Amino acid sequence: MEESSVERSLFVKPKRQNFLAAFRRVGLKAYANAAINYCEALLRIPKPRTLPVSIDIVLTKACNLRCIFCISYGSLKNDRWMNFDLYERIARKLFPSALGLFICSGGEPFLYPRLRDALKLARQYRTMTTITSNGMLLNRKNAQWLVEDQSLHELCISFDGATKGTLERIRRGANFDTILENISYLTNLKKKAGVIYPRLWLRYVVMKSNATELPDVFQLCATHGLYKVDVKYLTVSNDIDFDESLHSHPELAREVFSEARRQAREHRVGVQLPALPGSSDRGRKCLDPWQFLQIDTDGSLRFCYQGWRQRLGFFDEDFESIWRGEHYQRIRRTIDSDRPYFPHCSDCSVRLGVNSESSHNQRIDPETFLIPGLEQWQIAFNKREEENILSFRELKSGV
Repeated sequence: MEESSVERSLFVKPKRQNFLAAFRRVGLKAYANAAINYCEALLRIPKPRTLPVSIDIVLTKACNLRCIFCISYGSLKNDRWMNFDLYERIARKLFPSALGLFICSGGEPFLYPRLRDALKLARQYRTMTTITSNGMLLNRKNAQWLVEDQSLHELCISFDGATKGTLERIRRGANFDTILENISYLTNLKKKAGVIYPRLWLRYVVMKSNATELPDVFQLCATHGLYKVDVKYLTVSNDIDFDESLHSHPELAREVFSEARRQAREHRVGVQLPALPGSSDRGRKCLDPWQFLQIDTDGSLRFCYQGWRQRLGFFDEDFESIWRGEHYQRIRRTIDSDRPYFPHCSDCSVRLGVNSESSHNQRIDPETFLIPGLEQWQIAFNKREEENILSFRELKSGV
């Protein structure tokens, strides 16, 4: 049976009290902003009255791992850390009207020295919080304050294999057993304290070499207290072989996804799967330039995850004049056109779905990730081989 363009999802229904607890943690201003924002996005209003609903803040670009598909291999120096004063200014301006704060991009969040303070501040503004972590630094000390503060609502663990060999091959520097022990400790601590947060789930980047292990992660999740698995396709953006992409292996994807659904039901773990390659998936209407904002460690602004090479200015330069300014307006006006202001909008997986190779391979035409004429706000395409050499040299020397 052919997959539809909508992601196939299977969820364990949350308890009613959990839903109410989450609902009460967000301010009315944020709900009102989100409702109006959604209408503005659907109507394609180029100069919205509302502010972003979802904010992704890169607190650090430093990471303790060197994953094989990553495009950002960095050291622990210089501009790879956000100044906390900048974070506080962002919070005052944007958190009251935002539904969610995501600390999911860049490096490993638990390396950021003031992560606890950052989450506490978000809770003061009644903003829901999500962190993506590799799990290696989720030690007992961090688990204890997470349970004590209840300031982190969702903790996503990036975990791309059901066996030690596969996980540690993909996530260089990770320890399979340590990550699972850390998760179990936090789960048991939550049970003893009788608290809801953080809710734990797993993100699995599926590729040819780890696809057959995807069904086996559901038993791991059930055992260790993770409530769902979010599956994402590998996006090739470094020197990894494109043959790793399941775009080239649709039958493998079909077989694995079918078994993953069966295992999810058996173990009562939620699963989110992308549409299958070769299906009738035609993408959807993109809302990111209205709803989403990413702020990098230096305060630079990005309008979507695909726009990681193209900044539109800096937060401290007067955020609202940028958010409602010329460049944002041109992106919004042309996002559905044949010649969008941000060229990659024509090739984006949100618009095209999963059947186009450009949805899986960012190396096809890297220049589409840049807006002509805005060179002053562009960054170079990372070359993983060069950064890999430098980062391992630093790792070896203890820098």
